[in-house]
Amino acid sequence: MSQAAPPNRLRELREAAGMSQQEVADAITTRSGGQVSTTAGTVSRWERGVAPLPLFRRALADVFGVKVAQLGIPSAPLPRQRSSAEDEWFMGDEQDPRVQASQDEWRRVRRLLNANRHALAQTSAGLYGSTAVTSTGLIAGPGWIPDAPVDLADVTIAELPDAAPPLCDGSEREAARVLPDETLMRTYPRYTRAIRDLMPPRLFEDRHAWRLLDVDWSQQRIGFGDTTYFGCADVFEAVAHELAYVALDADGLPASAPALRDLPYRRLVGSPFDLSRRPVMPAISTLTIRRDGDRAEFLMHRRDPRAVTAAGGMLQVIPSGIFQPSSLLPAARAADFDLWRNIQREFSEELLGLAEADGHGQPVDYGSGPFAVLDEARASGRLRVHCLGVALDALTLVGEILTVLVVDADVFDSLAADFVDRNDEGQVVAERFPFTEDGVRSLLDSGKVAPAGAGCLELAWQWRHVLLPSDGSS
Repeated sequence: MSQAAPPNRLRELREAAGMSQQEVADAITTRSGGQVSTTAGTVSRWERGVAPLPLFRRALADVFGVKVAQLGIPSAPLPRQRSSAEDEWFMGDEQDPRVQASQDEWRRVRRLLNANRHALAQTSAGLYGSTAVTSTGLIAGPGWIPDAPVDLADVTIAELPDAAPPLCDGSEREAARVLPDETLMRTYPRYTRAIRDLMPPRLFEDRHAWRLLDVDWSQQRIGFGDTTYFGCADVFEAVAHELAYVALDADGLPASAPALRDLPYRRLVGSPFDLSRRPVMPAISTLTIRRDGDRAEFLMHRRDPRAVTAAGGMLQVIPSGIFQPSSLLPAARAADFDLWRNIQREFSEELLGLAEADGHGQPVDYGSGPFAVLDEARASGRLRVHCLGVALDALTLVGEILTVLVVDADVFDSLAADFVDRNDEGQVVAERFPFTEDGVRSLLDSGKVAPAGAGCLELAWQWRHVLLPSDGSS
């Protein structure tokens, strides 16, 4: 048995510091540079008397600004011997070996999933036949890709408030097959609960998002309802996990070529283009191209697997982000229901290092700072933004609104003087890639580009004469 600390001493320190259990957990993760992760649930168990390991004691003392002895925890814990793999994810209390084995297996598959998302997206696209967008790992429904790029000003977006709740929400029996045991008596009820407790990334928060409901390019219109990040992740990460479990062996190599009959939860979800069956959270992924006469080059972003839930370690176009409001206040919701405003926010956060609008603060002032610069450049024609279509990541079935931003060199260079090297989600790649056939193809053939980024590159190159009308690189 683990030794128990005197009741409520940690709680007293936390309350005196004015911190929540989640804030303590986040502070431990931040102060360790992401090398040690914990959760609010673990902090709660410590407060109830479960003795944390020494490295966590030191972290707690650092967070509260006290000496380890002042935590009121016995100095000689008696944990059982564990393997290094168990120590990496030890949650602070003893577990039945059967529960531990279930959770270890879940972590093993999730690590393989994160390490093989590109290959698994290709495998997933093969399940849906002719709907694949070349070899990008994206699939698109009938009419989801327009016949030519559409100026973003000509795209109509509409709220559809009367949409019925989705039929699948991640709580189904078929989804439970990919969830680990929480105790001997029950499995985890949701995939996001398992992520939170067992493999939490640095950025993992449930926020409101707009739900993709309709795509109609004959009317140049996209329809949206309401959803949440966790509500979508409970479905999209479960279908991805299921495929990784079936398709990969213990070394991450292809084990089989699965069919839909081998994937009960994906089969239950049904047609990926039936947007009523599951909550579909769209991201807006934007290829940013710097144009200088007949020369053009573009940026990429390497996503940090320790920070993000999906596409960790992959290259992605930048800026990219979930279509969601910057604040819960009604004024923000009205202003933020705009594809261009979302692109501007992500540009300012990911490239210029502005604080992320995380949904809890005041509405964004779009009339100042880089927002005003981007608006003025767009109004003067020195910045042009087009929508290339809507697609789904075949692995996760997450929605992707694909866009391209072409910026004249003088505007780009003025903004680039303040670009950051890193942001909350990863590293801004210092190299600028030439927007040429060789430059685009070498990236697409590398197997390192996330499906949304690959789709943006593929379609932008296909329509380069429209996007760069005097381009001589073809």
